[in-house]
Amino acid sequence: MRVAIISVFVDYHRRGQHHRGVLQPQVGPLIAALLPDSADIDIVNDTWIDPDWSKSYDLVFLSCMHAEFDRARQIAHYWRRRGAQVVIGGSMASMYPHLCAPWFDAVVVGDPEDTVPHVYEDASRRQLQRLYRSGGDASARAPTPLVHRVADQQIFPLALEVTRGCPYTCDFCVLTGMGTRFDTRPTSRVEHDLVTLREALKGRVTGPLKNKRRRMAMFYDNNIAGNLGYLRQLCEVTERLGLEWASSVTFNVLTNKALMQRMFDSGCRALYVGLETFNPAALDDFNKPQNRLPLIKRALDDAREIGILVTAGMILSPQHDDIAYIRSLPARLRESGLHIPTFLAFETPFPGTPYFHRLAAQNNGRLERGERALFLPNALLRDFTSYTLVVEPTHAPAQDYIEAYKATVDEIYAPRRKLAKLMHDLPSFARRRAWTSAMLDLGDTITGGLPRAKGRTYLAGTDLAPPERVPLTEADFADEAEAAAMLAPTAVTDASGRLLPQWAPPDESLRPVAPPRKKKTVVVS
Repeated sequence: MRVAIISVFVDYHRRGQHHRGVLQPQVGPLIAALLPDSADIDIVNDTWIDPDWSKSYDLVFLSCMHAEFDRARQIAHYWRRRGAQVVIGGSMASMYPHLCAPWFDAVVVGDPEDTVPHVYEDASRRQLQRLYRSGGDASARAPTPLVHRVADQQIFPLALEVTRGCPYTCDFCVLTGMGTRFDTRPTSRVEHDLVTLREALKGRVTGPLKNKRRRMAMFYDNNIAGNLGYLRQLCEVTERLGLEWASSVTFNVLTNKALMQRMFDSGCRALYVGLETFNPAALDDFNKPQNRLPLIKRALDDAREIGILVTAGMILSPQHDDIAYIRSLPARLRESGLHIPTFLAFETPFPGTPYFHRLAAQNNGRLERGERALFLPNALLRDFTSYTLVVEPTHAPAQDYIEAYKATVDEIYAPRRKLAKLMHDLPSFARRRAWTSAMLDLGDTITGGLPRAKGRTYLAGTDLAPPERVPLTEADFADEAEAAAMLAPTAVTDASGRLLPQWAPPDESLRPVAPPRKKKTVVVS
């Protein structure tokens, strides 16, 4: 069969540009490895390239998060009209399968390892079931992903997921909404995969940095340090293979200086951490006890002196951060030693997360008492990106909040601050001869804070629409009603800020929460 695997992407900054950065979707190479050798497969990272609309397929796998859902619906319609069977997976499908079902031939809830083979087998007979549900605990049995098939769609193509999930339960995190878990891949299997992938990439990675790109492993884990004993075993593997590597961890790892030194010795050169905030009230509301505000500066200083680049994202809490706090961020960032975050975004109640359901309950109470809604009116699902405000600020009018945000972003990412950060970081990396850390620091710093798209309001319901388009024509629709339903954006709140009924907490039996171990795949008609 002719198969397309598309990781759907929408530019959250509304510029309509591909995101050809260090991090790229990895589900495509994994799904491809789960299909038989006879399948004719195209893997498309929508972050990097557009789908080839001239191609025809028998089966299309789509994966998307919440904000990409409308684009995923339209891509599905495009190829369904051309004879393909289209299957949706990812966080949106796992958390709201009933909302996905009308737009796709099949919905996959949970992991791909024990569902995709069944999907392919049924599709080959054109007998797809409506719902496929993972039995859980499948990640440890994942095949070696076919990353060499997307070597031209990645900066660092030696990419692997070695753990899945996170043991922490941050309120705003989609992982928490999907069910807390932390699964590890046997380190012997990880070593086998890394050796296999490095061999497969020979001849496929070109350019002046080809050797660097072939020995820099990107571990696409939400928290590779969810089990510190496992992390130490992984360090033995990367050291033995002579690799450099990068991944994501939680803040507690940065405070363990001996572990950080061990990680550097094993080749670790960059870590991403969710620093999130300097506001203790916001941190408590996030349910993020692993972050310890008094230790931030020391932890970042230690990492820099060891030779590991730490990048971190920051988010604003509309309920806890006032305008004075927002305006204080440039100074706080300088004092912490971070200087420039990878991003500055808004805490966002992604549908299905504990934060979303908590706000939904509070919102109902406020509206019943005749008070102003917590959610902004006419919020669309595409607004739930973290870069559009969807929650009414507590301490300032929304427009004033946005103006303070924009002014702070401009100051944080000003050229003089970027230069100051590099002058602060690079001497430490040079002393440790951590040239990869320096190179990654340079790239992350230069690309931060790119010009904003003209016409953005940053407010849900009125923000600029995503410019990405699927080439649907009049002939793709049976009538005007079908076209209107397909092209209309998915709404989350009404004109009063009340959540629409379809966003009520889903049936618990449909949620992929902590699936029992060794359970077989269930195919639901």
